[in-house]
Amino acid sequence: MLWLLFGKDTRGAKLNPKPLDQNNDELLGLEPTVEAELIINDTMVTLKRVQEEKWNTPRGQLEKVRGNDTTKYTIDGVPKMEKEWKAYLETIGAENILQMLFDSTYFMKMNWKNRREILVNMTGLTDEEIIAKDPELKGIEKIIKEHTIDDYRKVLASRKKEIKRQIDGLPARIQEVTEMFAKAKADIGDQSADEIQEQVFEYEADVSELQSKLNAVAAGNAALDHQEELSKLKIKHAEAQSAYLSSTNMETRSLQDDLNKQQRIVNEIRSLVAEAEHKKSIVSTHIDEMAVFIENHLKEYYALKNQTFDEHKKVCPTCAQELPADQVKSMVATFEQKKSQNLEENVAQGKAARDRRNAAETELAEIVSEYKRLSQKLVEAEETLDKINAELVFVESSTQKFEDTDPYKKIQDQIKIVQQKILKSTTDTAVEEQELKEQIRQKRQLIAEAQAKFQRLASLSDYENRIEELKKEDAALKAQNQDVERELFLLDEFTRKKVSYLEESINSKFELVKFKLFNILKNGGLEEVCEATYNGIEYGTSLNTGARINCDLDIINTLSNEFGVSVPVFVDNTESVNDLHQIDSQMIELRVTKNKNLKVEVL
Repeated sequence: MLWLLFGKDTRGAKLNPKPLDQNNDELLGLEPTVEAELIINDTMVTLKRVQEEKWNTPRGQLEKVRGNDTTKYTIDGVPKMEKEWKAYLETIGAENILQMLFDSTYFMKMNWKNRREILVNMTGLTDEEIIAKDPELKGIEKIIKEHTIDDYRKVLASRKKEIKRQIDGLPARIQEVTEMFAKAKADIGDQSADEIQEQVFEYEADVSELQSKLNAVAAGNAALDHQEELSKLKIKHAEAQSAYLSSTNMETRSLQDDLNKQQRIVNEIRSLVAEAEHKKSIVSTHIDEMAVFIENHLKEYYALKNQTFDEHKKVCPTCAQELPADQVKSMVATFEQKKSQNLEENVAQGKAARDRRNAAETELAEIVSEYKRLSQKLVEAEETLDKINAELVFVESSTQKFEDTDPYKKIQDQIKIVQQKILKSTTDTAVEEQELKEQIRQKRQLIAEAQAKFQRLASLSDYENRIEELKKEDAALKAQNQDVERELFLLDEFTRKKVSYLEESINSKFELVKFKLFNILKNGGLEEVCEATYNGIEYGTSLNTGARINCDLDIINTLSNEFGVSVPVFVDNTESVNDLHQIDSQMIELRVTKNKNLKVEVL
């Protein structure tokens, strides 16, 4: 029957119906023919299929050569093309369904997945309907819209594994940050931020003072002191000379009084010039120091400005995996905030320094202006003094010269000694400069250490915040783990209900056979199977032939009812069955007998 309809055997493979000789070769000259009368939709229809040999005589040859066999189809005696034949059969039923219904053993020979698909489709029971039967399964509705149950179980298993990995890693991460906090705390000691900052200010003041001394030495301030001493000696010289002249020549007293008065004026102006020069040196030194400070502060500004977030911190140092995006975002925000604060403090300090420098430069300009004015005034006063002195000398030319007196020689010797000191002071500053530079270096090292300590103190709050974040993360992960456990329990409950409903629905359609469609695994998941049993005995292992035949008939009967198609069923090996299971379709029983001739009986 299957060859008549589809040209195939009971296994669904293409069939050559020609008989074979003793050598297993085809017997030529035969035309296999199958004809059947079927009642289709209450109408008698005759179907016929003939396989004919095709012989051709190629050009230039005498003998015929066999070509491919041809198949002829007729329906109620009317020849049909293969396409028309197949189209007609489709009106009866699909090829796979007809094969399944004609051959009682066909269904159980199918791949178990195909069998299972047919059985599940027979129930029409969906996951949504299973959920609707049990209010406790409401939570599954959202899941099945995006995943299959098995896929979502895998998602949960993966999530649970990852959560466990993160929870297991948190104690070590907390311990690591705690140890870093303790180390930073130990390095800082009991000093507060204000105390450290005050210490930095003290060191900076020391550096400023040392720098002033260094600038003074480099500028020759020692020689300047000796210059002042020399100026005093010159004043003393002038006063001694004036006294001598007053005592030796009363006639010149008027000129001497003028000279003394002018000398006092010159002395006062010289003192003011020396004072202005000293102020100018001090303020200039201070301006140079401020310039160095501002330059260093500007370098610090650009160093702060160019700071970037360390990308390595986005990776967990323990597990070498990328930290969560929200955690990385928080770390970057904290870094940017701290950077902004540091820049603001730097800018404020730099502005204050520039303001101080500008004020000093303004003061220096005023001092220089005053110095120039006094210097010009001194020149004019000295010119007046020289004129008076010249007139006095002229008058006193008849008297003994002051240069020949002992007071003059004594003052002159003192002047020579001071001049030697001035010469020596210009060559003995190298050692002192080196000592001052070393002291400045040491103070700056102390400043750097104090600033580093200040930074570590600022990092303590970061460590504390990080520890708190990790503890919150631990609590959140444990809460997530509980959520996963609840969802896994819900999936397990759904699985148990689904197995029960599906198998109950399917098995209710059969009289003899019971199908097992799922194995419940240890992890709660479902393994799809399709095992048929009869009275608890598996079809494919321990069931005897007779019971198998009856099970096949029970299956055919159910499938016919489901598909709405009833066809003659060929039942082989019926001699093995004492009580053949009755079905609604016509049965063609095939029995093995000892008769050599084929015997057909209509019961």
